[in-house]
Amino acid sequence: MRRTLRTKAKRDDETDFSLVLGGPLYQLLIRTRLARPPLELLVRRLIVIPAVAWLPLLALTLYEGTAIGGVAVPFLKDVEVYARFFVGLPLLLVAEPLVHARIRPLVRQFIDNDLIREDARSRFHTILERSTRLRSSMAVELSLIALVFLIGPWSRRYGLALDTDTWFSIGGTTTLAGRWSSWVSAPIFQFLLLRWLFRLALWWRFLWRVSRLPLALHPMHPDRAGGLGFLNRSMPAFLPVLLAQSAVVSGLILGRVLAGVGTAAQYRPEIAATVVMLVLSIAGPLLFFSMPLLAAKRDAMSRFSVLANRYARDFDHKWMRPDAPAGEPPLGSADIQSMADLDGSFAIVRGMRPVPFDLRFLVALAVVTASPFLPLVLTVVPLEELLKRVAGMLL
Repeated sequence: MRRTLRTKAKRDDETDFSLVLGGPLYQLLIRTRLARPPLELLVRRLIVIPAVAWLPLLALTLYEGTAIGGVAVPFLKDVEVYARFFVGLPLLLVAEPLVHARIRPLVRQFIDNDLIREDARSRFHTILERSTRLRSSMAVELSLIALVFLIGPWSRRYGLALDTDTWFSIGGTTTLAGRWSSWVSAPIFQFLLLRWLFRLALWWRFLWRVSRLPLALHPMHPDRAGGLGFLNRSMPAFLPVLLAQSAVVSGLILGRVLAGVGTAAQYRPEIAATVVMLVLSIAGPLLFFSMPLLAAKRDAMSRFSVLANRYARDFDHKWMRPDAPAGEPPLGSADIQSMADLDGSFAIVRGMRPVPFDLRFLVALAVVTASPFLPLVLTVVPLEELLKRVAGMLL
């Protein structure tokens, strides 16, 4: 019994992989008591980190007289600020314990469900080890910080800044609040976002390498995905990351619409592209398994066809010919039931999907991801008119 427990514990350690634990920032959060292993004290982080980003901006804009008025876009009327620091930033923090709890058991299922062949398990563990080293790399996080301070000023200068006086800039001169935003507040959000994009890239890399291993797929598995259907559960885990990004893009567009820079209808291509790219960012890596699934389906259909032909021939010879056994009644015969079972099994193989997720679920995910853009609809159709239209369709 003890040997069995030790073997299971060793196997769990070898397949224990988290996308979010580790790295310099994680260690810093633990040392500053903003986190407790593995990812406890979430409420504390949800209060402290947004406060560091937002409260100094409030204080500086009050000092400069741009918090409520004085400029075309005061600080407390800037919807982009609310979207970034009160929606996007908290969602990026909430996503960490969720992804940690959901992805770890999914990775273990590759081994627990015997989907990795024995001769490829050492390669699978090598993939896990290299992914873990990348996740905890100090060089990666330092590079992300450097990238933040490179793209931050550039994004403000080209294309994102409003061509009018705001709490951030007056007459082309950056205010004190704008400087704090450029060097502290915005980098906090941008670093957390880039860190999540790196984690998604790491997830893509992991699934790509696993999909190239010799997999023991099971075409008759009832999940219609050769036993890989559990990967479908990875997509909801990343939903807060998608919502954070769509909320920030929505806030950016809404701020420009309210400032008179275009209409919501003019931004429809950008909105559609954002939703498609966000959904693809979490559904895309699952497509790596399409080729193995299709190959497994073709092989199973070929082998099943041979079995079905042999069984149908024997069944025909026994029951459909004049020399059928006279002393054995066909009613309730196991042969007939086996024929029905054979047809059901063949239907499972024939219905095997080329992707390890349900397309209906993918559509629902896209709808949820697009939900932060609903306020933009209200700039085109008043809420009262929108409610009347919805009531008319329902009633």
